[in-house]
Amino acid sequence: MSSLLKVRNLNKEFNGARVLHDVSFNIEQGETLGLFGRSGSGKTTVGRCVIGLENTDGGEIVFNGNPIIANGKKPASGSNGKVPGIQMIFQHPETSLNPRMKGMDSILEPLQIHNMCTNCQMQDKAKELADMVGLGMEHLCRYPSQLSGGEIQRIVLARILSIGPQLIVADEPTSMLDVSVQAQVLRLMKRIQEEKEISYLLISHDIEVLQQVCDRIAFLEEGRIVRVEET
Repeated sequence: MSSLLKVRNLNKEFNGARVLHDVSFNIEQGETLGLFGRSGSGKTTVGRCVIGLENTDGGEIVFNGNPIIANGKKPASGSNGKVPGIQMIFQHPETSLNPRMKGMDSILEPLQIHNMCTNCQMQDKAKELADMVGLGMEHLCRYPSQLSGGEIQRIVLARILSIGPQLIVADEPTSMLDVSVQAQVLRLMKRIQEEKEISYLLISHDIEVLQQVCDRIAFLEEGRIVRVEET
């Protein structure tokens, strides 16, 4: 396997306080790397740096052979904001959806923004994505307030998959869900990974969740990766 993502000596400060210290790891094509740490260890900050939502204060990030961060800065030719090919699932999925938009519109919005299919193809694409994440078309006719937490997470995943990411950064994607629903979502993510050859950076404070689904786990303590273990 070739490394899809390489992170080297990543550093980050907030208000003069160092929160990440020379963080380094690889993620291979089709691999799930878990990032374990207690609250405040810096794991969410790592994910936000990888996706491009946070600036860094040193280090390098290379995605698919292209530098996202070099010497702590974005290359002059780099894009601002999020990195193409990488998407993120946030801990509170409801915040990722517009409460005034039905599920169908939320899923199709990225396709419309990127002109990825014609208007006459939209309905078929929405059904394809709904089927992929185990939702019926009736779910797409509802607003987020009318959906369960698990259904919202599936809508979010369908929305992300609509633009074909290679890497998904999942920040505590099941922590707000019931145990039975957690297992369903994790199985769904694993199945999609196998079908689409997607890689995951799975961030969690629950070591049992990570041990179930990850190929390797990196342990983050006070902004430092202290060890990486195979599962």
